[in-house]
Amino acid sequence: MSNIDIKSVREELVQALSRKFDDSKKIAVYGAGDTAERWFAPFVRGDVVPNCFIDDTPGKAGTFLYEKPVISLEEAHVECKGALILLASIVQKTRETMADTLRKDPIEDAEVCLEWEEYVFCKHSDEVLAVFDMLEDECSKRTYANMILTRMGKTVQNLDYSCKDQYFAIAEFTKKDIYEVFVDCGGYVGDTIEQYLNIKAGVFEKIVAFEPFERSFRAMSTRTARLVQEWGLEENQIELVQAGVGEKAYKAKLKICKPADGQALSPERAHGDIPVITLDNYFAEQKISFLKADIEGYEWNMLHGVERVIRRDRPKLAICMYHTPFDMYRLALKIRLYCPDYKFAVRQHYCDILETVLYAYV
Repeated sequence: MSNIDIKSVREELVQALSRKFDDSKKIAVYGAGDTAERWFAPFVRGDVVPNCFIDDTPGKAGTFLYEKPVISLEEAHVECKGALILLASIVQKTRETMADTLRKDPIEDAEVCLEWEEYVFCKHSDEVLAVFDMLEDECSKRTYANMILTRMGKTVQNLDYSCKDQYFAIAEFTKKDIYEVFVDCGGYVGDTIEQYLNIKAGVFEKIVAFEPFERSFRAMSTRTARLVQEWGLEENQIELVQAGVGEKAYKAKLKICKPADGQALSPERAHGDIPVITLDNYFAEQKISFLKADIEGYEWNMLHGVERVIRRDRPKLAICMYHTPFDMYRLALKIRLYCPDYKFAVRQHYCDILETVLYAYV
């Protein structure tokens, strides 16, 4: 792709991000289910605070989400006049149904944003464009722009989802090093450990994998025992830790996330029995070389708990950035703040908005 082509890609992105929203309007989120709970947490903690959530699901109205009231659609006709209404569902058809409901029974003077991620990206257009400009190669710039536009509901031509070897798609990440310490956050059932061994041909010093959920941890342990035998490894070369990783140490609860039925940790306030640790504390005395993270939206929290290690060791980073729209820009900017020497790349590993990976290396 020529420089002219890259310029046109950027111009298309700038144009898409140019929509302006009235900051004086109230914000109401239509939908108080899993998407709202997982994806709007950064809203509530950050610079955009919804006034309320709207949900007609039996039992929802009269409750609270992030200390904001959940009201019925009937109540919204009184409480949300002139508001900006964001539709909270990861499923396109569900959002279209919500929008159709509001068209048939409109709330007076309300503005509806069908793709609520458009609101996020337009509000943070400077950060989105900063990440685009930081990216090292043409493929990264095209991929990043395409994923932003896709998540905004724009029609994108010539999408390329053919990138293989998730977490290892950049040449720097496949180099063999007998002293490499690989940290796998979100070890799941050990699939990435096996992928790592195959790509590295068993050349490494140590693997440390974190997986908080019991069933996945058991499967990872079984798989790892087989891999140790097959590769003739020392028992202590692969260390498995049944814990989550975050910004501070605490105990969390397990949450099942629909529609994919994935597993995620609850917010910090929901005290449970799953230990969450910080990588800064765990690796206070041990250097690491390569950090991978796919932890269902907890990547931002993890970064706050690994600042010292990143500044000290400058490890290669392969971090999922697709779990929330906020992560599409804030993860790279936070890493650059920790270490200005990092180079950045983005690759897409699935034919949807899933599996977008940020690669950072020096």
